[in-house]
Amino acid sequence: MNWGEELWDQYSQLEKHTEKGIDFLDKYCHFVKERQQIELQYATSLKRLIKSSQPKEKKNDDVPFSTVTSFKNILKELQGIANQHDLIADGLATKVTKEVQTVIAEVKQERKKLLQDARSKEAAKDKSIKKMEQTKDTYRAAHGNYISAKQQFEKVDSDLSQSRAQVEKSRQNMISKDQSREDSKNEYILQLTQTNKDQHEHYYTILPDVFNKIQEMDERRITKTSELYKQYADCHRSVLPIVSKCLDDITMEAEKISPAEDSKKVTTKYKSGLVPPDDFRMLDLDEPRDATETKEPDSVSGNSITTNNSGGTVSGKNKKTKKGGLRSIWAKRAPSVSHITKDDERGGSIRRLKIPHTPSFRRKPEPAEDFSHLQPHQQRRELQKKIDEVQLQVDQEIKSKEALIKMREVYTKNPTLGDPASVESQLTIIGKKVDSLRLELQKYQNYKDKAEGKTGTPVSTPPSSQPSSQHSTPVSDRYSSVKQEAASDDPLHGSNQSSPVRVPVPPLPHNDNAELDDTDALTPGGDSITSPVSSRQESFYEDVDDDFEDHPQAKAKFAFQSGDVNSLSMEVGDVLDIMEEDTGDGWTRVRKGDNEGFVPTTYLEFDS
Repeated sequence: MNWGEELWDQYSQLEKHTEKGIDFLDKYCHFVKERQQIELQYATSLKRLIKSSQPKEKKNDDVPFSTVTSFKNILKELQGIANQHDLIADGLATKVTKEVQTVIAEVKQERKKLLQDARSKEAAKDKSIKKMEQTKDTYRAAHGNYISAKQQFEKVDSDLSQSRAQVEKSRQNMISKDQSREDSKNEYILQLTQTNKDQHEHYYTILPDVFNKIQEMDERRITKTSELYKQYADCHRSVLPIVSKCLDDITMEAEKISPAEDSKKVTTKYKSGLVPPDDFRMLDLDEPRDATETKEPDSVSGNSITTNNSGGTVSGKNKKTKKGGLRSIWAKRAPSVSHITKDDERGGSIRRLKIPHTPSFRRKPEPAEDFSHLQPHQQRRELQKKIDEVQLQVDQEIKSKEALIKMREVYTKNPTLGDPASVESQLTIIGKKVDSLRLELQKYQNYKDKAEGKTGTPVSTPPSSQPSSQHSTPVSDRYSSVKQEAASDDPLHGSNQSSPVRVPVPPLPHNDNAELDDTDALTPGGDSITSPVSSRQESFYEDVDDDFEDHPQAKAKFAFQSGDVNSLSMEVGDVLDIMEEDTGDGWTRVRKGDNEGFVPTTYLEFDS
């Protein structure tokens, strides 16, 4: 069924119907815009909620509870969901709203053109009918004139009193009117034929063609509306996999929560390391006591004072004789004025009683470098954390140094790629930085040993000198194996493990006759630090294995003159025992006869 045949007489209804279709698209466009705003507002509200719900991270709070960690990750996933709602809003704006506006503009233009075409065709048909009616009216008037002329002729012809001339004139008039009647009749017949043809063509060809085009336009509008509905759904469906993945990740984060691990972390965070106080001793009043014994102050039930001072718990009693006790009572009961004048008329003298001010709050002391302001267990934990941080920096700098050394080797083999001397300044800077970090590492290790009640451990001190042919900064990578206290309840550093910590020692000055006391050593920059060096130098090789046959051997490829008490001179061809292999700093500890020391690794040729 098509509109051209079935609705040939419903032009006005079709005009209204197509207008309603365009109005519907306008309303749908408005709906999509409102939906887009809702998505944007929802995404904005989600982001605002995420920002306000972020757990506040304290500066010294490094214990990641599983609930907090999972919640942070949940907020990240929620941020992803908010971003997906932004994408929905963007898709509605670009794929639906703009498309709807384009369809509306196209349908409006096409509808206007078709309706104008239909009106013009209707006007042409009406014009043809009007012309036919005019010829019809002309024919009707001519026919009436002819009848009147004929009657007049018959009347004159029958009247004998009329002359022959009057009769002839009447007859000629009748013939003239008859001719006019015939002409107008013929013209009317022709116009009637043409009008009927135009009308038939209008109602069976022209108008149906226009109406069919209007029908096609309306069906395209409906089809496009269906596609827009699908695009609207696709804008939401395209983000569903990501939203579903975010929700799955949120579920996984919930499953990662571990009450037991969080309990361990609470223990690690708040454990003081102190032991509970001893039992109270019984006071037997019947037992004779030494007169010199200090009288124990009376205790008042419920007045036990417990204060945390550097992680300790101190229990005591209120003492009226305690210094400052009355002062504190006065301070609590004192009025807002700072002085009270009281007259004492006894003896005629006036006394001025001065009540002290309430003690003001003092600034919180700055944290100590060795974390001694913390509880014992917390102090050891923070020191270990600091040691790990500095060690990580040392490892990073050593990797940078190794990369520069490889770059220098490449430049040396192929000078066209670069100048090897350009790397020297960077090696020097890295070397100084590594020395400084190792001094800092040793400092914190000493703090930790002191906190654990350990004594200093002898450490190996490699030579700070390096042959000029090496062109590398004298950096020592020698560490002593210092066992770390097992953090049995510390989930941050493992449990029931004793990991060795490599403690660096600053390079010694290039002077065989350098005299250092038991407490002074020199940093690479020449500054004095407190570190027992002389005793270490004397006891350095006490525990060295004397079994010479078990050590691998190497041959000296180049001569090397020692410039340090810890290095060893050698000549070309000397066979040396390897006492300690190179740990990455470019030095190897060897033995030549009864003497031991460090030599450059690159100066040695190892036995295969």
